[in-house]
Parts: sequence; C-alpha cells; structure tokens
Amino acid sequence: MTEHDPILKIRFDGEAVGPGKIPVAHLLRFLVSFNKALQRTGRVLAGESDSARRGPQLRSIKDEVAFDLVLLTHGSPAAVLGFEKRQTQPSLPGMDFGLEILEKALGGLTVTQETNGAMPAGYDAGVLMAWRDAGVLFRQGVSSIQFTLNHRDSPVTTLFTPDGFARIQERIKGPLINIRTIEGRLLMADFKEHGTRCRVHPAVGEPVLCLFDEEQKDEVLEDILQYVRIVGEAKEDPVTGKIASIKIHDIERLEDHEGEATDLLPQGTPISRDFWESPTLAELALSQNVNPMADVRALFGTWPGEVDDGFEAAVDELRHRNVVGSGVS
Repeated sequence: MTEHDPILKIRFDGEAVGPGKIPVAHLLRFLVSFNKALQRTGRVLAGESDSARRGPQLRSIKDEVAFDLVLLTHGSPAAVLGFEKRQTQPSLPGMDFGLEILEKALGGLTVTQETNGAMPAGYDAGVLMAWRDAGVLFRQGVSSIQFTLNHRDSPVTTLFTPDGFARIQERIKGPLINIRTIEGRLLMADFKEHGTRCRVHPAVGEPVLCLFDEEQKDEVLEDILQYVRIVGEAKEDPVTGKIASIKIHDIERLEDHEGEATDLLPQGTPISRDFWESPTLAELALSQNVNPMADVRALFGTWPGEVDDGFEAAVDELRHRNVVGSGVS
C-alpha cells in the first residue's frame, strides 16, 4: 500500500467502459447494490437473522460502511474508482467494524463464487441477492469487477466475474426441482390477508400466481409494477399441464424490458405525495385551481330555498316507501 492509495479501489473492465469512463447508469446501479451488500453483511454480523428484512436500520452500520468517492482514473483501458471510509469518529486499533464488514463482504464474495458449500461469515440469502443485483452489469458490457482492499501492508484482491455471478444465481435458486422461469409485470401482491403471494402477468398468456417467503417481502415490494423475471419451483395442474403456482426462489427486475407490457399497468392519475403530507387548505385550493369567491352575493337564495319547496315531503316519502301497510307504493 502506498501513501496515496485509497482504502478501496474498484476496477471495471469491459466494452461498456473506457479509460476513466463508465456509464452513469452502470455506476449508479452498482453503487446502490454494493452499498446494499455491505449493509446487509453488517446486519448479519450484528446478529440479525434476515438481512433483507425491511425495518429500522442500525445507524451504526450505515455510518460504518459510509464511503466517499475520491478517485476516478483509468487502467488500460479500464475505469478505476477509489473510495475512502467516511470516519465519523476515531476507531480503536483492531476494532473497526466498518473494515470488518468490508473484509467479510469481499471475502465472502470470493467463497460464494467458488463453492456451493455453507454460507461464509456475514452472508445470507439477502446478501447474495444484493451481489446478484450488482452482477447485472455483466449483461451490460462489463466483463469483470475487481476489488482491491488496501487496509493492510499487502493489498487483498477480490475478482467478481460472469462465471461467479452465474454461481451466485444458482445458489439463490437452490436445488433444481421443477424449476421454471417466467417474465412479466408484477401487478398484484398480498402481504397479509391471504398469505404472502403475488401475481405476475406475462406479455402473452395468463397471469401466474407466485408464492414467497417472509424474507422476500421487501424484494417483492420494491418490484411492484415492474417487469420482472421470476425463478422458482412450479406446481402444475395435472389435467391442463399449466402452471398453477410458483414458489419464488429469485426475483429480478429487468430494466431493459421497461417498455414491454405497459398496457397492463394501472391507468389513471396516481395519488400525489401531497395526499399523505396533509397540505393546507390554501395549498389544496391552489392545486385544484379553486379561486376565492369574488362576490358572496352569488350564494344568496341558494339555501335553504323556498319555505314550501316539497323537500320534506320527498324525504318522508323515501322513508316510508317500503314500509308494509304504509299505503305508499
């Protein structure tokens, strides 16, 4: 490690990148997934049983894995990013939880790409899904992602490859028992009343009922209305041979298919965020183009109306219309 090396370097190779250049969409997708992998690793190391469960995030973990981008340079012809840890407070020697998270996340990435054995320390299905999301770049012109951790005298290198990405996907899917793959719009989900289930509408064909576990709730929720690929164990109707349901092993959003099956999306104007933010009466009036009344006399004579306008008789008739023996038909 040289004096000026950042603590973490990430190198991207492939036809989609150039010397010191990487598409913004690629970078954003990777950084979101990478940050998710680190935070989920931290949750596992902190003793949580399900790293993907939505809920209060331990602020200490978020702070420990906070990094700043300090370098964008080139290899030949790769794009190389450098990161420094955003240290909120000095850590004691040998007690830097953020570095431990980073070590376990990258060390586990090597293990999960090479073997199908037990999960390494700091890993569960949620961590694998985060790395799977980061690995989508391998379908978008990136051929390898190399991590170099410069926290010791000798740098530690981890290589993420398309073959390793495929092995991670296989680990997520689990044993191949009548595994089927479907693609379509995820339009409906039930998280409570009738169990955890959702419905996927292919571009062609009938919708398919999909069942998922508690730990998959957040992944499903994030993909509502999106075009997704579902991989899971299928149950088929013995008479028709059609898929009756699929037990989800993996769900993945297909960003390259956003233009497909858009006719299935709900129509109409969605409720704006203002609905949930309690706008003032003045703000509501402005949003609905309601102006102040110029002349209050416009209301004169509209209420209560004439003294004998037949209103009370009409109400009385409605109340007695279906009463037996009322004489009103």
